[in-house]
Amino acid sequence: MANDTLPAFIRWAANRLPVDLVIWLKRFRREEHAWQRRQRALRAHLSAAGAASRTLRSAGGPVTVMERGYDAIRSVSQNVSQVGDALRAAGVEYVRLPNLVPFDPILVIRQDELHSTLDALAQLRAADGWSVRIEDARHRALTAAASRRRPSGVFRIVVSRRIVGPSGHLMSTPRESVAIEPWVRTREGEARADGSTHVAGTVRRRSSRRGPFVEYLTPQAWIRAVGGDHALDWPGPHLYHVTEPIDVVYTWVNDDDPQWQTRKRRASGRIDDEEVNDTALNPSRYANRDELKYSLRSVEAYANWVDHIYIVTDRQVPDWLNAEHPRITMVDHREIFSDASVLPVFNSHAIESQLHHIPGLSERYVYMNDDVFFMRPVSPELFFTSSGLSKFFPSRAPLDIDDASPRDLPVLSAAKNGREFMILHHGRTVTNKFKHTPHPQLRSVLQDMEAEHPDLFRSVASSKFRAAEDHSIASSLYHFHAFALQRAVVGDIAYDYVDIAGPRAALRLEWFSYQGRLDVVCLNDTDVDAAGQEQVSTLLTDFLERRFSIASSFEL
Repeated sequence: MANDTLPAFIRWAANRLPVDLVIWLKRFRREEHAWQRRQRALRAHLSAAGAASRTLRSAGGPVTVMERGYDAIRSVSQNVSQVGDALRAAGVEYVRLPNLVPFDPILVIRQDELHSTLDALAQLRAADGWSVRIEDARHRALTAAASRRRPSGVFRIVVSRRIVGPSGHLMSTPRESVAIEPWVRTREGEARADGSTHVAGTVRRRSSRRGPFVEYLTPQAWIRAVGGDHALDWPGPHLYHVTEPIDVVYTWVNDDDPQWQTRKRRASGRIDDEEVNDTALNPSRYANRDELKYSLRSVEAYANWVDHIYIVTDRQVPDWLNAEHPRITMVDHREIFSDASVLPVFNSHAIESQLHHIPGLSERYVYMNDDVFFMRPVSPELFFTSSGLSKFFPSRAPLDIDDASPRDLPVLSAAKNGREFMILHHGRTVTNKFKHTPHPQLRSVLQDMEAEHPDLFRSVASSKFRAAEDHSIASSLYHFHAFALQRAVVGDIAYDYVDIAGPRAALRLEWFSYQGRLDVVCLNDTDVDAAGQEQVSTLLTDFLERRFSIASSFEL
């Protein structure tokens, strides 16, 4: 089957053929099967032997394999450095434009140096995972020959490096690619967008779309940037740039721990079954499949601007974790509960209500469940504004209008209770739940909230298992309350959710393996019986080990 028809065939087959066959075809297309990886290694060897070839490569083909400590932001810097070295070696001047985020780098060259640039990029070794794509104004691919014949048709060159982990799965994303834009020189008296005229020799963007921060460079600005390590720098941080430290807080439990199981059995024997929803005691709520290990890998890979990571547990430490890592702190429930006599608790709502008590925690922090994973490089500005506000991500799923009751899933009853809080204390109603994403928090807002509503926090903290009277403070009520206080704003995040016990979960996970347009995904199950636990665990572990096979520095 022709390569260009295979994606269309896979889309057609997705809902018509067995899931296993569709997954096989997807991996075949990406050359992920073991026999394909062996062929790819052979092609890389042959390519290295014939490195004198000056033909530009297309996407796919050889890759760079990394075993440990992948960091996309570091990868961006390395990519820019190596592309810059190639341009300098060919005598091509370039300028790196400033950017609010540390990824999606753009280098500017003069259009009359396009041929020299293409020659320089041809020296990047395909055996090292490099590929080059030349695009016109509509992002359509151009051949190298066509680009040389008609340089004015080239609007962008995208230089990428494919990095995979031990599983053979791609870890690098399009956000780490280096974009090179050929800009044209202006003539004396050429009109500027603001109504003035350009200085002769100024280089400007050719695209009709407005540039994000810089649209032209005067000769003086060009010389200054080239002399300053080829980078155009702002005199200070951008107004929208978050400069304050941001921590991450996880809650984690190992349900296989015999001592924890004993504590849970003793606590569960003291509750009235009619007071809680059946799912509050379901083993799947506490199942540990080492998701935390892979979530931490995703943090190091795609959000390594995080300052410190706190892991909140009940007298447990993951056996794979380097607890002595300088950026990791284990926090026991006894350190943060205002009233330690209510412990032990087995209710995430109760634990979340005490997170802002963590000693040394930054004012800005992101609360995460271990079933949430970053899928591409993200910036601090996704979660906070530089003016000190947190962001939140409401779901389109509406709350029903009935009062909370034990027949509601705990997340729904907690949301309804939050609605009552907002009506009572702010005179405003709320209508929607929240996406299963990271939850940005401002510590001072929660401290003030607890000081004003101590009975609420005491009640939630003492709730051993999820109950109909709970409030979800950290992952729901905080956002509404902070918004009403003008301390939070609605944000926008590229996100998706998978019920890993669903009938076509395997196919959705396979799609997430390659999808490059998501910031985060949540892989969750709320009600899996004992018979289905092994199947769900195998499915999830296989996905995580393929997608995040590069070990992080947080592991032993």
